Amino acid sequence: MNKISAVIIVLSLFSMFGCQRDNATVESTTSKNPTAAEILNADIDADVFQLNNTVYETNIGWVNELELTKNVQIGEIKTSFSKKKSVRDFDNGDATILAKGTKVFNVKERDDVLIVEVNGETKKYYALTEG
Repeated sequence: MNKISAVIIVLSLFSMFGCQRDNATVESTTSKNPTAAEILNADIDADVFQLNNTVYETNIGWVNELELTKNVQIGEIKTSFSKKKSVRDFDNGDATILAKGTKVFNVKERDDVLIVEVNGETKKYYALTEG
């Protein structure tokens, strides 16, 4: 390596590291899955349920078009949520539209879609996750 290249590298390293302040603040942000309260505050009529701390919503066009195969039951609706209740109290097993006792199934093809069967109709619910 010639002397000019060495000088350029040293000056580059100096400018990259020598100009930083010792007390510089590094900002980072974290994100989280939306809560049922956030979803319901935006749309009180949303058809959602919560399972394993994840909110699932139906009536999403591209999800409804998916060809999916019902797998095994992974949960059940415990409470049909009342609009009179505070949305902050929405918890695992709660649903806005689905009736208590509705069985929830995973599918073989995807991890982010669950299905329920109501009156002979299959409804697909998509996991509302960050990112």
